Amino acid sequence: YDTDIYTTEGLPSDYGKGKRGSDLQADFDLGVTVEFWLKKPAFDTSKTVKEVIFDLWNNGTTGGGDYGRLTIEVDGEATASPFRITAQSGSTPTGIIEQTIGTTPTIASLASWNHYALSFQNSGSNFVTKLFVNGYLDDTQTTAATTIGDITLNSMTGRIGALITSPTSTSASAGSGKLNASIDEFRFWKVARDSKHIVENWFSQVGGGTNTDISNATLGVYYKFNEGITS
Repeated sequence: YDTDIYTTEGLPSDYGKGKRGSDLQADFDLGVTVEFWLKKPAFDTSKTVKEVIFDLWNNGTTGGGDYGRLTIEVDGEATASPFRITAQSGSTPTGIIEQTIGTTPTIASLASWNHYALSFQNSGSNFVTKLFVNGYLDDTQTTAATTIGDITLNSMTGRIGALITSPTSTSASAGSGKLNASIDEFRFWKVARDSKHIVENWFSQVGGGTNTDISNATLGVYYKFNEGITS
């Protein structure tokens, strides 16, 4: 695939950061953004305390040098924000494990439809995560002296609504943490989206590019959930 799509089209080399390759590219120097609408009226913690919104894995062996993971989940026993995020890489996985993020979300607020966007990016020698709620920045978490390498090394696989494999922190199996909620407009971006792009597009659809179109080439996965009949 063309890794320099903008100069191929005669544009300046710094025109954009998109490139052909894995739809689930996770190069944290460029960043990753995951966004979605979510409505979750209740938890049943007798079945599972944590429910997984999105889980990304590069099929690396836990404890192996090529291991990489990105997980977004919600905690049904949270007293503040229910959002928990995990981002790891390496043989002794560096990064963050079930880090809390968010100042305004609560278990109660999840009962109404809201839009959430989470970005992940290395910044100097630190790892920075941000949560946007309905287009606006809600919280920033900076993990000092921590960076996460590009985990796009093996066969990248992702799952919406459950774990794709066992995490490093618990013995939970693949398929655990099933999400009991409504979700819409799921987008995975292969870059850290900034506040301007998020606030301009959180309430509307975006156009996806093709192999012959460089529009939104940083958009890796987009599920609109517009087809079919429910309820």
